[in-house]
Amino acid sequence: MTGNLRTTAATGTAVAKPARGRAGSARKNGPGLKHEDKRTAILRTAAQLFAEKGYEATSLDNIAERLGMHKATLYHYVDNKESILYQCLVLSFGDLDEVIEKTKDRSIPVLDRLRLYVRSLAVAQNNDFGRCLVLVGSRPLEMMQGGDIRQFQRRLDATVRNLITEGIADGSIKPCDPSMFSALLFGALNWVPRWHSAGGKLSIQQVADTFMDMVIEGIAAVRR
Repeated sequence: MTGNLRTTAATGTAVAKPARGRAGSARKNGPGLKHEDKRTAILRTAAQLFAEKGYEATSLDNIAERLGMHKATLYHYVDNKESILYQCLVLSFGDLDEVIEKTKDRSIPVLDRLRLYVRSLAVAQNNDFGRCLVLVGSRPLEMMQGGDIRQFQRRLDATVRNLITEGIADGSIKPCDPSMFSALLFGALNWVPRWHSAGGKLSIQQVADTFMDMVIEGIAAVRR
């Protein structure tokens, strides 16, 4: 991994600091790009390739080639392929920690909070880093530093369960198994990056809202 770990306020999880010395911290690299800008470009490109080709089939040579740089140059910004994947997956969390906190605001109806949460999840899972997490997962990091990622995924699941439990308690959601609902929801959302196209008929937000409409209202026709 590149450098040490720190905890971000945005995610509450550990992310890698760029190493000092070899990688530097603020010097310019390339035409008008700061070190961190170029590092982010490398991670984004790697995330795209991991999602397209698969983690195992993607090499550092592939990443360097798509970026138009020499492989040796990559090592000024990253340590190895495993650290690249780890940092891509951490970036996939985005601002979801902030969204999780908003779901605790009981002045907002629970179903409205659930809808906001699902929409935010769908958006996060369909950017470059989110698609990488969904399509590749943390399995390649099983023997390394994947624990932070799995811990955050458990927080996402717990948030859904808590909302359903609250809704059952206040009568806005009929009695059901919160864990089964969470499994249903994430099963649906995790499949979206495999079929959704940015140029398609529906935006990600519309896909999320359609899912929620079907979940909340059901699909059975009202019998008169």
